[in-house]
Amino acid sequence: MPRFAADPKSYLANIPEFKPVEKKPGPCGAEKIARGLYCPDDQKDLIERDLKDGACPTCGKKPEKVEYCVKTVAGQKEPDRARITYACAGCAATADFEHAFKHEEGCKKKGSALKKVCSKSGTPPHETLPK
Repeated sequence: MPRFAADPKSYLANIPEFKPVEKKPGPCGAEKIARGLYCPDDQKDLIERDLKDGACPTCGKKPEKVEYCVKTVAGQKEPDRARITYACAGCAATADFEHAFKHEEGCKKKGSALKKVCSKSGTPPHETLPK
């Protein structure tokens, strides 16, 4: 028991129930999805500390809440991020923001959920955000 207490990780690695689940990147190559802020007027990504009284420091407007596909790149301090956009499976309509989405005239899937699409790869992201 003292050997286990000294180094539990080496023992747990041999027990299948304790092995960590391997996360594989999705079709877009992202490792996870993260929430963030984006200013559509200035077309730039923002973080909380950039904001001045909850607004974009450049234009003064409230930024949009967005989701990003995030991929760690070797040798870079910041991970590679691509905004998630929205598309309809029934019509060719797309939008940068879910609240701004408008279906094309005569779309038969107006009531169905929109597809999330990685703006960099054009494919769906692989992981969902925790609720």
